[in-house]
Amino acid sequence: MITGLGVHLMVWGGQVGEAELALLPAIRKMGYDGVEIPIFAPDALDPSRVRAGVEAAGLRCTASTALPAEVSLIDSPRRAESVAWLQGVVRCAAALGASVLCGPLAVPVGALRGRGYTASEWENAVQALRAVGDVAGELGVRLAFEPLNRFETFFLNTVADGVRLVAEVDHPAVGLLLDTFHMHIEEKSTPAAIRLAGPRLYHFHASENDRGTVGTGQVAWAEVFRALAEIDYGGWVVVESFNAVIPELAGATCIWRPLAESPEALAQESLAFLRRQIQTE
Repeated sequence: MITGLGVHLMVWGGQVGEAELALLPAIRKMGYDGVEIPIFAPDALDPSRVRAGVEAAGLRCTASTALPAEVSLIDSPRRAESVAWLQGVVRCAAALGASVLCGPLAVPVGALRGRGYTASEWENAVQALRAVGDVAGELGVRLAFEPLNRFETFFLNTVADGVRLVAEVDHPAVGLLLDTFHMHIEEKSTPAAIRLAGPRLYHFHASENDRGTVGTGQVAWAEVFRALAEIDYGGWVVVESFNAVIPELAGATCIWRPLAESPEALAQESLAFLRRQIQTE
């Protein structure tokens, strides 16, 4: 059974300040069970204050991250420093009370090299994720690695590669995040990809093919939820979209225009649609 339905704060913005904390009671009032907190700069986040806000609103939380330009788990000269940075993000997520830290955890979003990954880059990622997994496991946080589409990364585009990576990392704290937006681009069949991930699926993002309101696009949601039920998925389903004014991600995700009438409308209508899907299943 699904743990709960959450919404990513990046529907509104990329920061976690007073304005974002003020949104939390309204998010709970909409009917969400949880909220996903973006961690771009762990040193700039006050996890105790954010956690207090989340709990006061009656919500639970998960966390996501995206690597800054100077961080890369796959490049040997930067690996040790990058592992330390990501371990710091894990500690921040644990302080927030997040059960999951997810995202494209190997290279920055939008970093392209005109080629696919090399064997040495792959091995660096395996070793680095194992080391980060050790810290995550100690703190009770699950890492969920996200395959992205080919336009946002050259490293890990398919669920099949994600399954292979997680198998080679071979750490109980390291699994996969699958996102319907990316699968809609890269997979022959989104339900088949979900089945392939099976027990390695630790987290799930519900995102329409145009990043707009869930249920208004081309994603075959009934088949998606049928596949999740078939693998007995028991984690979170989080609505993920992005406000068009997030400077940290606008260039990488190529979002230049509003994707819905308002962030609140996107969140509310997406939740209503997902509730109907779950009830149907």
